[in-house]
Amino acid sequence: MLIFCTQTMRIGFWSRRSRGGIGAGTADLISKTCRLLQIWVCALAVIGTLGAASETPVPKGSSEFQGALDRLGVPYQVPRRGKAILVNIPAFELIAFEDGLPTLRSRVIVGTSWNPTPLLETTTKTVRFRPTWRPTRSMIASGEYRDRIWPPGPQNPLGLAAIRFAAQIPIYLHDTNRRDLFDREVRALSHGCIRVERWDILVAWTLDMDLSEVHRLANGPATLDVATPAIPVRVGYFLTFPDATGAPVTYDDVYGRGVGQTSGGSDLPRAQFACSAHDERDVR
Repeated sequence: MLIFCTQTMRIGFWSRRSRGGIGAGTADLISKTCRLLQIWVCALAVIGTLGAASETPVPKGSSEFQGALDRLGVPYQVPRRGKAILVNIPAFELIAFEDGLPTLRSRVIVGTSWNPTPLLETTTKTVRFRPTWRPTRSMIASGEYRDRIWPPGPQNPLGLAAIRFAAQIPIYLHDTNRRDLFDREVRALSHGCIRVERWDILVAWTLDMDLSEVHRLANGPATLDVATPAIPVRVGYFLTFPDATGAPVTYDDVYGRGVGQTSGGSDLPRAQFACSAHDERDVR
């Protein structure tokens, strides 16, 4: 831009010096034309600079990952801009994407075949630090838990934090008091909720918060809700999916669905996959 403006200023200077060799009317016309040309060229340069600044390039590698999904026939479109979360039930894995690229992969624990995690599409809504928890009637009837409200803390079944969804279902992405279970190869072990091994990193990424601050709030004295951006969440069922190296991996059909495809919303009755009997916002 500076080069264009400088050159047009030189043209204007030349036109002024040339008045002595040509007629006054012609010199004035040349001078006015040069000034208009100077304004026009500088304006174009400014517009070009602003346009270039507003164009954010697509991150290198994002198209390659989507291409791998497309080649495997995985019906999932990774957003090219912003954040997104995908949970693949047969892989027992959560993947966080940012600008089209995987930025976090974590082991997860999903529901059993008799308490399966539902397929759904929703968005994140809130992170609850130090949640309370109450078992469902079916959990109580099975003898696994007695009917009581569990206080916040590391022994709470939801762990130290839970990411709640905009969809009004009692399914969360959460920590757990049984972190030893992540060492198992087959992790269909929950009542429908999704337990996340790297929960703290996921929460920090979701909230754009320092990890140290996540740990401070998770180990603080009070239960606290923090609103999240509306990050898209997809819980899918893909029997073949790229691993961290991009190589295709085929997983066991843990729910016996056959060819794994995903669907929007829930395909199961609400009572089958509830992992909490109350809304934790109502119990402090």
